[in-house]
Amino acid sequence: MNRFLAKHSPLLILAALCIVMAFLLPAFSTPRNVTSVVYRTSVVGIVAVGQLLVIIVGGIDLSVGSVAALSGVIAGLALRDYHTPVAVAIVLGSMTGLLCGAVNGLLVSKGRIPSFIATLGMMMAARGAALLLSKAQHITLDEGIRFLGGMRGWWIPVAITIAIAVVFAVILVFTRFGRSLYATGGNPTGARLSGVPVDRVRTGAFALCGLLAGFAGVMLGSRLGTADGTAAEGMELDSISACVMGGASLMGGEGGVAGSLAGALIMNVMVNFCNLKGYDSQWQKILIGALIVLLVLYDTSRKRKAGLLRD
Repeated sequence: MNRFLAKHSPLLILAALCIVMAFLLPAFSTPRNVTSVVYRTSVVGIVAVGQLLVIIVGGIDLSVGSVAALSGVIAGLALRDYHTPVAVAIVLGSMTGLLCGAVNGLLVSKGRIPSFIATLGMMMAARGAALLLSKAQHITLDEGIRFLGGMRGWWIPVAITIAIAVVFAVILVFTRFGRSLYATGGNPTGARLSGVPVDRVRTGAFALCGLLAGFAGVMLGSRLGTADGTAAEGMELDSISACVMGGASLMGGEGGVAGSLAGALIMNVMVNFCNLKGYDSQWQKILIGALIVLLVLYDTSRKRKAGLLRD
């Protein structure tokens, strides 16, 4: 039972948090408010899934927010200046993220640069490129792409997020690539001696993270109706926090898609509660930061007692 509770503690924490919030503030549990929380979680949830892949292999990607902004700008320019079809613009934005992620992966796996430094450089370069291409101005997106962000129904981005989560959950659990990710993060030397192509696995993890960040950037732009170089600021920290709150270990080799989405929901539940209570944004940051630390400390303690966490 202890192992079961430790393994599924993010979902249990989310359920307990929602019950407490609903008891303290009845307006929290209204269908409209619950829908709003789930809707706002869709973008960061997609980024968190990509971040999870990198964390599992023992890395970290600080560039996802900047890559998302650059991808949104590329898609916006394709629509505004070249009048490309919506599908082509979405693909161009996503491929921009894939390219940035692949560069990160090659720098880490072949260049032997720590992921923190490699992705920090990409974060600055991608943000600068986004501001340069957009000329630090908003790029208005036409109505054709607005469906992706939920303008024709809040359920569309939510359904897309769930579909992506299911696909990557299957990949992690049932495929050779998924097992290689865990093996690489858990014991790189042992994985290499066992025949796992560690460098290719790491590069693939970063490339997929970039792909999902790029797609999330296009989705964010379609939700806001505009794309600009300042979008998605702080998303890298949100995605990392969601993964850690969801049970992923920054040492690598641990984590799951369901837990990461639960972590993203926990963060948005806390933000929503603060907004409903009318707390200032400064107090929101203090409260949310403290709760994140306490929840991660609680989860780590349970895992250590259950024998699921390595010292």
